[in-house]
Amino acid sequence: MAIEYFDIPVYTYHRPSLAQAASRTPIVLIHAFPVDHHVWDKAAAELTQQLIDQDLDTSIFAVDMPGAGTNPPAPIDRVGDIASDGAYTEAMDRMASSIVHATQKMGYDKAIYVGISMGGYATLSIARQFPDAVAGLALCDTKPDADTPEQRRNRLAAASRAESEATLEPVIHFAQPHDGDSEFKKSAEFISTFMGWINAQTPSGIAWRQRMAAGRRDEHDTLETITVPVAVISGARDDSSNPRIMRPMAEAMTHASVTFNEIDDAGHFTCFEKPHEVAKALTRLAQEVFEISNDGLDRNSRLQSATNQYPYSFESLRLGQKLDDVPLARGHVDWRIDQRETITESSWGTILSQENSQVILVRNGRVALAKNGIGATVTTGHKRRIATFPGHYMVKALEAYGDCLYFLGEVGETVYIAADLDEMELQSEGKPIDKTSTFITMSSLQFDWLPVRSVAPLLSDNEAQLVVMATGLGMWHRKSRFCGVCGCKNRNINGGWATRCESEEHHVGFPRVEPAMIVRITDKKDRILLQHNLLWEEKVHSVCSGFVEVGESAEHSVHREVREELGIGVTDVHYLGSQPWPFPGSLMLAYSAQADSDEVKIDTRELESARWFTRDELMNALAFGEIELPGASSIALKMIEQWYGAKLR
Repeated sequence: MAIEYFDIPVYTYHRPSLAQAASRTPIVLIHAFPVDHHVWDKAAAELTQQLIDQDLDTSIFAVDMPGAGTNPPAPIDRVGDIASDGAYTEAMDRMASSIVHATQKMGYDKAIYVGISMGGYATLSIARQFPDAVAGLALCDTKPDADTPEQRRNRLAAASRAESEATLEPVIHFAQPHDGDSEFKKSAEFISTFMGWINAQTPSGIAWRQRMAAGRRDEHDTLETITVPVAVISGARDDSSNPRIMRPMAEAMTHASVTFNEIDDAGHFTCFEKPHEVAKALTRLAQEVFEISNDGLDRNSRLQSATNQYPYSFESLRLGQKLDDVPLARGHVDWRIDQRETITESSWGTILSQENSQVILVRNGRVALAKNGIGATVTTGHKRRIATFPGHYMVKALEAYGDCLYFLGEVGETVYIAADLDEMELQSEGKPIDKTSTFITMSSLQFDWLPVRSVAPLLSDNEAQLVVMATGLGMWHRKSRFCGVCGCKNRNINGGWATRCESEEHHVGFPRVEPAMIVRITDKKDRILLQHNLLWEEKVHSVCSGFVEVGESAEHSVHREVREELGIGVTDVHYLGSQPWPFPGSLMLAYSAQADSDEVKIDTRELESARWFTRDELMNALAFGEIELPGASSIALKMIEQWYGAKLR
């Protein structure tokens, strides 16, 4: 049981009403210097909503250190040992004990402790002293180092000045932005809010916390003892604890499941500068913690439970660090299934005649792109745009070609239809020259026709989704011109989303997708394994992938493919997300996994090479042109970037 050395006020940001949610492990937020718990206000609000949205509702508390906000400094006779220079060498540990005691007093044996900056020092102290009270940790903009002699002198000098002159001047610089700071830190909102928080402190409280921090111990030896899930959060513009400084700390926690989160355009106070992104990282952490507590197994026991030959876990889909903004899956097209099922050959004229209908053109996996202003309205911020035509201009050319049209759905008030020129050309063979054949010929000359794989990153999210749908349907129809049951000719129904053959049985077929797994493999050193397949372009390296076979689950295919291609087993398989991949009709199911060995034995029938990379080794290999990464449209690149912690294209 933790000892209560100091008074620690607890503030409740959120407490769920349902008993089941209220009994979950709470999240305890520990603030930065020189402010108090209010630095967490925005992030706590975001975190509350995200947890509720993910059905992870739990209590969220914050504490104030002694000397922070309205909490007075602890009495001098309770701080413990005081060094000859005035530093409090036991106060950090005593404060950590008091925070755990306050949590236990509320009825919680365990908590997810989250500390930013000086709060991170307290969090590491909690992890060292009370490992059984810790369900998860988040370390934000902090480091395990004790102060250097110079830092300690400066900190103690600032404490003395604050106290002797009764001034907050030594900490005002925290509210003053510099050239390298984030855009938000340079804003009037940051400056005024932070100044308000600083002015709410007391000089004696500032001095007390400085002396506590000056006397803290080095926590590097603590890192290897941590075994719970950990989120490490680092602002890219933080001059004292940026990713270059914090990554070694994350890598040193070799017995923990660590997720590194680099926050772009953020400095030393990420929870205030980028509350949404920090809340996302904490939501993922809570997700992992609750998952472990629900199945009654900790991560280490799962790692040890794998068999030597085929460590299949056969577990259901488990959410790990989900991928955000997956290419080809970000659009907001309303598919309008109710409308597509009413479409018949005779209704295409009516659909095309609507004032809000637009037609896009596809052929053989390619899409027509506008040249010199032809086509749709330019989407600001994107380099290309698909060519579109008002449907009522196209009625006479297209209404007789219902088998070549695909109803895609709506974006806002606009209805989109795709016209497949390959199918139209096939149906036009042997017919006299008409408006349709002229249209096909002119379209082939007037537009750029590019593969979806290469052009999708240049389009808006909605346009990318539209062309993925259109080209995927086109390639499926190309392979489905005849019934697979009786061999009779197929006709399109349901706006191109099904076929029905002309036999008396009227067999109906639907588009099929081929599920494939793709897995990012890392080892205990957090290196990534990238491979070069024999069929890939020269130098391209990517993660392992393969089709799901008949009779197996997606998780089973991860273990099987990795064993077959790389000769190693994997554990700790986590589902990351999915991506439609219409080349010609796959659905990529993304996973992360940890290798049980770094001794790779490749299948030379499929692979040319496979190699482990640290982040520095990967960057050097890219810089010197030794390797290339997958295309910008691929989920594979997104998976590699998530591990790396930054954009690589």
